[in-house]
Amino acid sequence: MITLMINIKLPALALAAALLSGCGVVKQKAAEYYLDQARKTAAAQNPAPEDIEAAFASVDKALGYAPGSGQAVALLEDLANSSAKGGFARGQELQAASLKKALELAPLNWHAREALINLYSARGDMGGLGSMAAEALALASQAGPSTRYCALLAALAAEASAVPWLESEGYLALNKSPEVFFEKTAAYSAAVAKLPALKAELEKLAAAGPDVKIGAPAALVSAAEVSAADALRSPDAVRRAAEFTARIGSDPAFRKAAEMTVRGNAHLVKKEYSQARAYYQGALNHYPGLLDARRQMAEADFQEGAALAAAGGDRKTAAQLLYKAYGGAGAVIAAALKDGNALPFIKQEKFLGEVYALKAADLAALRAVEGARLRHTARLEAEFKAALDEAVKLNPEGRLARELLERYSREGF
Repeated sequence: MITLMINIKLPALALAAALLSGCGVVKQKAAEYYLDQARKTAAAQNPAPEDIEAAFASVDKALGYAPGSGQAVALLEDLANSSAKGGFARGQELQAASLKKALELAPLNWHAREALINLYSARGDMGGLGSMAAEALALASQAGPSTRYCALLAALAAEASAVPWLESEGYLALNKSPEVFFEKTAAYSAAVAKLPALKAELEKLAAAGPDVKIGAPAALVSAAEVSAADALRSPDAVRRAAEFTARIGSDPAFRKAAEMTVRGNAHLVKKEYSQARAYYQGALNHYPGLLDARRQMAEADFQEGAALAAAGGDRKTAAQLLYKAYGGAGAVIAAALKDGNALPFIKQEKFLGEVYALKAADLAALRAVEGARLRHTARLEAEFKAALDEAVKLNPEGRLARELLERYSREGF
């Protein structure tokens, strides 16, 4: 009886074993089937919106069968690019949703993690990058060396990808809001400060043995290296932002001066010259050595004088403002050659180049306003040319200097 039962069970067990051994193959074939469906849409010319959505759904199904698939991740990128060319607006949204699903199913799908970091980076999605960094660090804290290495690469890529956006937001806030400016500067400094430790930990892991790096996708390695190099490209900018953040925390007079300078900038953008000057003067009353405020005071005088002259206003008032701007720009140049500007996100070379361009523009405006009444024309033309040369040398991308140079080559002084 026992022998009979064994004989009956053996075929059933063999069949079950065969089915189980083929399970992975079946899943792989199912995944490939759905990927093939999506590939047709990715290769099509101007696919219909419903076909694009169906293709993304097919990739989702493929990931359900093969959640670690690198092919599926690459196909999502192809679909997003194809849909963008055809004017389909939701391509990146669907791509991001699919990548999130892939990571829910397989958190160690490094292809998907790198692709989602790149997507967030391209969109400037700071919340998304922050989440990716936190997830990667959590994975790194509970993994073996190889997985930890990949997780730290992902964390480095996410953290570093946020830095240029913080820098850009800080720069834009210079003309809008002191509160946002201070916040973004501090966030920029904090983000940059994390990167050296992550890089050091990666180097330590890599030095432990060659096997640690084997499982890291080349794209993830490249994303981490490139984003970190970009974030740390200017040690001087990093240092100045950190020093500024520390200084506004320890020096109330300096903080108030920086705050009033930014408020003045917000008024200057609106061409509210009197209000802008009042804030710049207030900044200098609190901190006389703040070159950024002195430079902006000269800018306000120049802009108002030039606008008054262009509108056919009082010539004498326009000339007075332009002469004042000329003196102010010259004083800022002399001081900047020694000390430099204090506010971050503007390189000292660019700052000085812009002041030279301001001086050249002011001299050109004076020449136009004063005409034959302008005294010492030869000397002022020489100053104009020298200022223009310095502006182009220090800040080659400066639009004002390039425009002045083109006009001078056509019309002279």
